[in-house]
Amino acid sequence: MNELGISEGMIPVMGVLTILTGILLLFPRTFFWGNVLNALSIVLIMALALRASNVNMVILEIPFLVIPLVVIWLKYPFKN
Repeated sequence: MNELGISEGMIPVMGVLTILTGILLLFPRTFFWGNVLNALSIVLIMALALRASNVNMVILEIPFLVIPLVVIWLKYPFKN
């Protein structure tokens, strides 16, 4: 986290954001926004990695960015 420029105080904030995203994914009404938050957090990590000149991490995060976008496209799995 230090390599990306994330301070000690921001680590709990990112943890709470991750837990909130996981909770939002459980319910059909908030499924879309949970995936959007998930994708945005991955884009944030990619941007911080680019700022730190860590291209390998950016390339590694691309599949993790595609997953929430595909899941949004597929819609909520337990709707019916």
